[in-house]
Amino acid sequence: MPTLRIPTLAGVSIRATGQSSVATDQRGTVVSYTGRLILNGREVLSPEQVRADWAARGETALREADRTEHSDPAGHAWAKGVCAAYATAVQILDAWFEQFGPGGLPLSDIVAGIKVARSAVFEQAGDVDDLGRLTISAATSTLLTLAGNLAVTASYEWEVSR
Repeated sequence: MPTLRIPTLAGVSIRATGQSSVATDQRGTVVSYTGRLILNGREVLSPEQVRADWAARGETALREADRTEHSDPAGHAWAKGVCAAYATAVQILDAWFEQFGPGGLPLSDIVAGIKVARSAVFEQAGDVDDLGRLTISAATSTLLTLAGNLAVTASYEWEVSR
């Protein structure tokens, strides 16, 4: 059950799906929930939910890459880039869970790590053809989007149970 700590409830609208509980202590308000959490009208995913979402989307991109391999070279190239981006981001997030977690390296540093991975894709690309550039474009744009999505999660204090 994801658990989020909010320093103050002033001006914060909370809605959770599934079972949820809200408690307060000296450090603020703790919200635990089993479904989805919506703060001020925007869905906020826990680090665990982000990882599960990215893994599922990566699998979908892999299936799309397989489906288009022989019929749509451009679609195949794009799906390969998206798949590679999700795989990279999941590996970076897994390393955070396994080695650092919320007690160590801040999740915002993982956002920066994903942005560094994006830059590395460009630097290591070398001389590629048009389809290779399309794959790189898909990977880098997806990594930038994932970093932005994770930045929302990183802006909150999570009690990660992994």
